[in-house]
Amino acid sequence: MTKYIEIAEDLTQAILQRKYGHKLPKEAELAKQYQTSRVVISKALKLLTMKNLVRVVPGSGIYLKNKNTRMPQLSNLHDGFYHSMAGKGKIQSHVISFDIRLPEPEEAEKLKLKESDQVYDIIRQRLINGQPEKLEYTIMPVKVIPGLTKEILHDSIYSYIQEKLGLKIGKANRVITADKVDAYDIEYLNCQPGDAVLSVHQLAYLKDGRPFELSETRDRYDKSGYILFEVEN
Repeated sequence: MTKYIEIAEDLTQAILQRKYGHKLPKEAELAKQYQTSRVVISKALKLLTMKNLVRVVPGSGIYLKNKNTRMPQLSNLHDGFYHSMAGKGKIQSHVISFDIRLPEPEEAEKLKLKESDQVYDIIRQRLINGQPEKLEYTIMPVKVIPGLTKEILHDSIYSYIQEKLGLKIGKANRVITADKVDAYDIEYLNCQPGDAVLSVHQLAYLKDGRPFELSETRDRYDKSGYILFEVEN
């Protein structure tokens, strides 16, 4: 993940957990804290501004918009792809790959795992009426979501988590960016070289606070869009 996106995610968590008062440290202090340049910090702050979390006042500081601000939600996290696309046609999931392996250091850190804890590594193509809609890269901890099979992946993972495992899904942190297509996008989303895709990086949590999903969803630029809802206390 790009450095400024990682910093934006970390600052978002700090803001939501009330680790700051009414303003963030200065850009120079943040650059020193994250061992990066002020240019990278500036990009991260632009993401926080887009989320309506902060307001940058030149010469004054970086102020929190509202101490009760929550991250904008893209859609109802509890629904998952199957429910959110209900009524739009025949929904299918094509499992491109499904493996169990040890986590990469960054994955272990974000999912709060030990180096010896196993994770599912899943790539799925999601289709509606036979037409490719999304390409999903998903990492999940085996110990948190036990019993996943390829058969379940052809259906709804979120339904399995909530209905079979009896777990409640909580919040998710998401970052949306534009990206150039890669070989998988061309093959599984029918993109053309030079096209763009909408990339949504997500870190999702259960209600009990345990992270259970680290994912990236890639959408064709001409087939997808998101509505942002501001949630106020």
